[in-house]
Amino acid sequence: MENGQARAYVLVRADAGEWEKRAAQDLSATVAKMTGATLPVVHQKQAGIPIVVGQLAATRLAPRLQAVAKKNWVLRADAIALECSSEGIYLAGSNDDSHYFAAAELMRRWGCRWYLPTDFGECLPHQTTLAQGPLNYAYAPPFEVRGYWISWNGDTTGYPEFAHRNFMNCERVPSGHAIGPYVEQISKKLGKFEVSSPAAATAMADLVAADYAAGKSFSLSMEDASVASTSDQDKDLAGRLRDKYFGTEVLSDAYLTFYNRVCEQLVKRYPKSAARIGFLAYINLTLPPQRQITAKEPLVAYLAAIDTDPNHPFSDPRWSWRQDYLGALRGWTRAMQGRVVIYDYDQSMLVWRDLPNPSHQVLQAEIKEYARLGILGFGTESRNALATTFLNLYFRGQLYWNPNLDVASELKEFYPRFFGPAAVPMESYWSAIYRSWSQTHVTEHEFFVIPAIYPRELVERLGEDLARTRGVQEQPYRARLDFVQRSWGILDGYTRMLSEVSQGNYGAAVKAGEEALAVREQLTASGGIFTTYKNFPETGPAFWPGEVELLRKLATFVRKRIRQSPVLWDYRPDPDDHGIWQDWAGQQAGPWTPVRTDLYLQAQLPETRPGFGWFRWNVTLKAEELAGLRLYFPGLLSESWLYVNGKLVEHRPQKELWWLNDYAFSWDAPLQGLHPGVNSLVVRTRVPLHLAGMFRPPFLYIP
Repeated sequence: MENGQARAYVLVRADAGEWEKRAAQDLSATVAKMTGATLPVVHQKQAGIPIVVGQLAATRLAPRLQAVAKKNWVLRADAIALECSSEGIYLAGSNDDSHYFAAAELMRRWGCRWYLPTDFGECLPHQTTLAQGPLNYAYAPPFEVRGYWISWNGDTTGYPEFAHRNFMNCERVPSGHAIGPYVEQISKKLGKFEVSSPAAATAMADLVAADYAAGKSFSLSMEDASVASTSDQDKDLAGRLRDKYFGTEVLSDAYLTFYNRVCEQLVKRYPKSAARIGFLAYINLTLPPQRQITAKEPLVAYLAAIDTDPNHPFSDPRWSWRQDYLGALRGWTRAMQGRVVIYDYDQSMLVWRDLPNPSHQVLQAEIKEYARLGILGFGTESRNALATTFLNLYFRGQLYWNPNLDVASELKEFYPRFFGPAAVPMESYWSAIYRSWSQTHVTEHEFFVIPAIYPRELVERLGEDLARTRGVQEQPYRARLDFVQRSWGILDGYTRMLSEVSQGNYGAAVKAGEEALAVREQLTASGGIFTTYKNFPETGPAFWPGEVELLRKLATFVRKRIRQSPVLWDYRPDPDDHGIWQDWAGQQAGPWTPVRTDLYLQAQLPETRPGFGWFRWNVTLKAEELAGLRLYFPGLLSESWLYVNGKLVEHRPQKELWWLNDYAFSWDAPLQGLHPGVNSLVVRTRVPLHLAGMFRPPFLYIP
């Protein structure tokens, strides 16, 4: 383009593939938005400068593509080549998707960015002249699988375009929970299903033979811990090991042996089939096989280590959970000979409150190690709820393509491109959020972590940054600032709700929660891509409306409440289980220290060792307050025992993994052995690797 006039045209074959054609169309449309003039898209050479796209350029660029493309690929070998000379511009890739990636690379060099799906995230420079200098570039990414899928009925508007503009091919081997129906058939045929039995492998091979013969890939992934070992023989083959994170038996050796036996028979019958068999390394299979087992070539493992700290990189030795994950990853990489895909959970699914949950800082720190290990790539599960993910998917796509991406430089360019005249306060706003996540000691996920990540002081400071943008009215910057304003409104309302809960002001907490939910409705009305909850039922206290409803019920106790407990209780860690033997429940002396009851234990004491912990409240009661008095815990996570004046009065069971319990996490405990004056209420609680302790302060009441 020169002074708004087109000097070039886009040349693409008439029978171009889907993304080859889109590459040509997108180039023309993008240049039109940038300059106001249109590049014609044609199928025959004509006067002017040709921008040759796809197969028509591939012959010229083939040697460069072949030189950089992955040689021993498993699923695909993406590569791109770009050339600009006096004869024109030539863009090509090694396959249909890669033709588009070549065009995306050129547009990226022109300063074009798609930070979020749809036009809302599109940032294009505006100019009347557009020139491309000499160019000779070829590149292939280290990862074959690069993409995400939208779960929980999230809005898919703009999904395929956004993915391809950010170099994601969305390659997938089926790996979802699938083995259950097969197991039922095998059990009927053999009388039972033993994963260690050669007969079970033969029966399975018979059931999937037709798909494998047709070259159709499929999953043999174990169900969500519902189909597991059925015999002592299975358990012996698996070594009778136990996973400390999932609290379950490890079946990796048994299942990989089973998968190998199935593959041996299928490959023998159909040696020319290119089908792949996927499975999840998840729950019972998160740990790699301990025996010397090498997976057969059709197998591809999706490692889904959901409960091993999503907030810290394994490059930092201070975080043992991530070091454990790295060990599991290395073990699976060895067993699978590199055929591992990371089932990557975008944190959008781990908080459920539509608050910003960035993750690029962790991926940036880990991505080069993933490349060094030679894994196949990443299959991210995301709700596409942009109020939560924001730039996560953009940086995932860019880092999956180029692990050497300078994220800090990208962010520096992002603020003026996306927020225009509000760049400075928005850089301060988002940098504070990113800093809070980068510096956190929190190793868990879901809504329990919010008060640790977003204390009220931070939220108020973010509000001050946002206030500095009120004068900006120019579009599209105003629309983007309105998005941030509503996002902050949700964050402000939610954290105000938590502050009121800490003081036992449940009525005020409900009001704050309802106000924030109303802001969330406004945000959703402005664009379906910002949240997800409209398309799946938010039922129960695991979800925000259910949490507000739970607080509404707690507000009814206000009429009957005798005493709200203080936020601080005394605490003693007991990792070696000395407390019962040494009668801690009956002792006032000892190394008791104050901890909060409105924040779970590990968020306050990151060095907490698994075992047990003891909480104590010395409360003074009058004689007229004693009859029928009960202690209500509105948020207590683990299995616990209640002592009154040194004597055990009640036990409350809970399953070890918090997400297998009722998300109310309440305990309505009767009290015995009270007397007028000072009474010692002591709670002994189990401290697992995961969440433990209280996260809402208790209170005394009479029904």
